[in-house]
Amino acid sequence: MLLTPGPVPVLEEILKAQCKEMITHRCKESSELYYDIVERLLKYFNAKEAYAITGSGALGIETLVLNLCEKDDKVLCFPNGDFGEKLVLTVKVYADADPHSIEAGKGWNLERTKEIIDNSNAKVLAMVYNETSYGIRNHIKEICKYAKSKDMLTILDGISAWPGTEMDMKEFGVDGFAVGSQKAIAAPPGLVLIGLSKDAVERYSGRASVPSYYCDLRRHQKRYKKDNQTPNTPAITLFWALQKAFDILDQKGGPNASVKRHADAAAYTRKRLADMGFGLIAEKGFESNTVTGFVCQSAEQAKTIRSKLLDEHNIRIVGSRSTFKENGLRIAHMGNFDIKNIEAALDTIEEILRES
Repeated sequence: MLLTPGPVPVLEEILKAQCKEMITHRCKESSELYYDIVERLLKYFNAKEAYAITGSGALGIETLVLNLCEKDDKVLCFPNGDFGEKLVLTVKVYADADPHSIEAGKGWNLERTKEIIDNSNAKVLAMVYNETSYGIRNHIKEICKYAKSKDMLTILDGISAWPGTEMDMKEFGVDGFAVGSQKAIAAPPGLVLIGLSKDAVERYSGRASVPSYYCDLRRHQKRYKKDNQTPNTPAITLFWALQKAFDILDQKGGPNASVKRHADAAAYTRKRLADMGFGLIAEKGFESNTVTGFVCQSAEQAKTIRSKLLDEHNIRIVGSRSTFKENGLRIAHMGNFDIKNIEAALDTIEEILRES
């Protein structure tokens, strides 16, 4: 029973979608496949442009940064966990990162970022939507909308957020958005999905040069406009799996229904853990819809729970990271999960506590 924050369990019908006779990426069928994926992403994200690129979520973040940031651009960053720090490191390769940190477990909202934004001359804001390392959901809608009012471009790491958490790029003021295929979409790993706003498209398409070949969005734009294809050979089998994952997403009511299903599972998980006496890592009001981090009484207790779940019950969860690396654990309620599996895992943790 896999309850980790990505990769997540993949439904059999999504796995089987990959098992077709191989086609070339330069044929009509390939164009139709990629066109379907892109058109759905445009609708899901409410984006001006969208692309699916073969690679990890980290590649998607790097693609957004190197296309939307110039070398001398000041980029305001608000890390509050491991993945926020990795975003800062990515920005530092291509631009001038200006990071502002916060106490572990706390989230970012407009009240905490407004003064920093007001006193910054940054051209770009880059931050994480759902901080997977702790299970924290930052209030990106109010932050990004305010940053846009200050004429900043906004880049968002949504790797573990969508479609378990709301996203409307136009309404939220998001210019660049990246999602991993192996998280709440519940497809196999290996694809990153990118959404771009009108301002983002104008920014990257007007550049004389971009410091990458593979990640140059001008090439992706040019090839898609020509024949609905990708500039390089994509992972065609993963495209088939992603298409099937989108079919299932739509069959279950679309992104809005997915958000509710994830939010309900998250609320249930938090209540059960709190009732057992665990502290929750995420500050109240900043809890993630897709992963819950909780704190054990000691590192030994965390180790015992995790090992007994796996060794005696074949249930895999993961530890927390950074500040809560020793005594923190995380349970994911992400993707096409079965709530009965989450209930079983929590029941088992309760049983382990009684035995100890």
